[in-house]
Amino acid sequence: MPGQNKRYFWLKLKDDFFSQKEIKMLRRIAGGDTYTIIYLKMLLLSLKNDGKIYFDGIADNFVEEIALDIDEDVENTHITFNYLKQKGLIEFDDHELEMSNIASMIGSETDAARRKRKQRTKESEVLCDNVTPQSQLGHTEKEIETELELEKEKDKETDTEKERVGVVFDKYTELGFGAINAFKAEQLSEWLKTFEPEVVVKSLEVASNNNKATMNYVNGILNNWKQRGLTTMEKVEAEEKRKQVEQMKPSYQQRRREKPGEVTPSWMKEEKKSEQSSGPAKTAGEDPEIQKMIAEFRNGG
Repeated sequence: MPGQNKRYFWLKLKDDFFSQKEIKMLRRIAGGDTYTIIYLKMLLLSLKNDGKIYFDGIADNFVEEIALDIDEDVENTHITFNYLKQKGLIEFDDHELEMSNIASMIGSETDAARRKRKQRTKESEVLCDNVTPQSQLGHTEKEIETELELEKEKDKETDTEKERVGVVFDKYTELGFGAINAFKAEQLSEWLKTFEPEVVVKSLEVASNNNKATMNYVNGILNNWKQRGLTTMEKVEAEEKRKQVEQMKPSYQQRRREKPGEVTPSWMKEEKKSEQSSGPAKTAGEDPEIQKMIAEFRNGG
């Protein structure tokens, strides 16, 4: 059926979007509100391509084609483009532009899910309008309320999960790993299928503390944790405590040296006593018995 696999996308702005320093600075430039609108339009334009805008060669250059797509003035679009480039909010080459930090802003649903949602809304409205027996109406309304409550709970869980994932992307930039492009966002998203978001954040912090703020180093940490089954924050913290306990334990040699009142084995005492009582070994010239034996040998007797 036509449109069966169609997917709808939307842009989700965080409540602190306009509090970001880059956006505040953009708005303070003369004409800044216009440039902010252009930036939002560019974000929307990139949604269907997972945060990317492609140059089709219809206009003379990339900026002119974007201006054409979003119905904005070329000069204003050019100013916005240069600002976004300077602040690391876009990455581009001759034929492709990528909006940084957009991974956590994209929402979507399939056409089937959209139709189902509309159908539920319509059924709810019809049930409210129709006159039915009181018992049946009460039962139906109760079912609707239960379903709506379940939907709300699911939405809350989804929103909470999205917030936790958003923290990962924010930490990536905050800890000095640079701007998030589509490739890096995909890598982090893949790890989030295996680990709790807090664990991925922990790996970023470990890499940053070791002055290794690179995706390759983070991949190494997470691969190691995955092999050891450290996929939850509880397991990671338990492993850290275990290491701390091991480090606090003295070595065998230290225990041998530091243990007070250590008992020497009896056989070792006897050996030492024997050595002390016998004294140092005598030479042939000092031993009378040996001298006697030598004299008898010389006299032929």
